[in-house]
Amino acid sequence: MTVSAQQFIEQTLRGIAVALPYAIVDYPNYANPGDAAIWSGARTALETVTGCPPAYVSTLRYFDARRCRDLVSGGTIFFLGGGNFGSLYEKHHRARLRVMREIADQKIVLLPLSVAESSNHPPGPAQVEDTRRTLGECADLQVLSREQKSRRLLREIYGVESILCPDTAHFFTTPAVTPAIDAVRLYRRDTEASRNANFSDLPQQTTFDWSDDKSLIRTNRIGKLSNLLLSHRLRLIAFDHVARKKAEIASRILGRGRYIYTDRLHGVILGTVMERYVIASDNTTGKVGSYVRTWSEQLPDVSLVDTGL
Repeated sequence: MTVSAQQFIEQTLRGIAVALPYAIVDYPNYANPGDAAIWSGARTALETVTGCPPAYVSTLRYFDARRCRDLVSGGTIFFLGGGNFGSLYEKHHRARLRVMREIADQKIVLLPLSVAESSNHPPGPAQVEDTRRTLGECADLQVLSREQKSRRLLREIYGVESILCPDTAHFFTTPAVTPAIDAVRLYRRDTEASRNANFSDLPQQTTFDWSDDKSLIRTNRIGKLSNLLLSHRLRLIAFDHVARKKAEIASRILGRGRYIYTDRLHGVILGTVMERYVIASDNTTGKVGSYVRTWSEQLPDVSLVDTGL
């Protein structure tokens, strides 16, 4: 019997031997609903495994090392996974390393991630050295990689071994959406977009990227106020509500179609959770293709189209 993505995630987290209490750092305080689904899924998965909510949550920008230590000393500090580890998102990558250095003596787990490198954005020597040094300084570090390509890059470039684990967005519960049209097409228009992408011949009414939906942007703006909440309990409630709202908006957009064509990883994952047929194409970092190939048994209704990348 094939182990589901959720079962694989749960088994991996239990194998880490999570020390309590725990924290989750790097809340995605930006409009990308894929990372919001990662947050929501991680919250569900960790609470399933530990039986309790996190004692501390924070964005990277507003991380308070002293407060985190007071609430989680001796426990586990989880960093949210995703596709922003590396040179393609250098600012975010540097912020993560800064926070890791502040708590390098604590037990740290990097939740399932992909390395964001491409031929147009290779890592520079200074970034590689800084990353290797920071990872090496961590007293108790466990890294989870989302797919085989990133696992190899983590080993070859950054000198760290990792455990394969599916993206935590598989734990997100999507709203029930009845398909209304044959197909929707979610294609990137950012730095990860395929160099071969040409959408001029596609029907404009059903071809989009996340940034086209203004309700995502409005929801995210409201969510930024969450950082002003001093109460941990209220901040956690606000973080969860806004993340869930963004992921639900994305699910309802995708769920209109019986088929989903996409080069976004969370188009693939949310489509799979909603039991849609997904036709996936790769992005510039190769994470989509690598993910589909790595977890082919868990993604039986996903077909990968060769884009020549």
